[in-house]
Amino acid sequence: MVYKPVKAPDRHQWTLRFKNHKTTILLFATQNESFESIKERLLEAIKATGRSDINGTQVPANADQIAFGVPVDSNDDSKGWIDLEIPELNGEDGKSSKKTSVLNSSPLGAGLKDGSIIAFKFRRERSQDDEMDLGDTDWDVVMPTFEEAVADHDDDDDDDDDDDDDDEEEEED
Repeated sequence: MVYKPVKAPDRHQWTLRFKNHKTTILLFATQNESFESIKERLLEAIKATGRSDINGTQVPANADQIAFGVPVDSNDDSKGWIDLEIPELNGEDGKSSKKTSVLNSSPLGAGLKDGSIIAFKFRRERSQDDEMDLGDTDWDVVMPTFEEAVADHDDDDDDDDDDDDDDEEEEED
């Protein structure tokens, strides 16, 4: 099944790359589209593929259980990822609240640009005491290395060479 965009992208739309483990999903988004809306569209895209899990983690029913992360250093993703949603502390009790600030409400506000990579993960269900489980700081993002890409390309070339040999044998007959 091929997923086609509703309309062709224009200069006001960005292509954002969402990564979880070895899975990459490309979505078009406007610069000022809310991350809440983007989460819903990401969940729709995942469900459209028919997948029920990604690398053993169950796909949630609700987009609120999706968390986004950005690279600590956009030039070196090996330095890790940080949560895009920054919890704000409420006064004296020190509890975190899920307030949305201008800095993390949209791709433009978060300092992203066209082609940016955003990690995503699925958070655990809410408990009565916690608003959302924020304790999991690990991001399962596997970026391909140059060596893997070359090895995959070499394997493809070997397969192509075998096909060429078969064609030559058929011509000789």
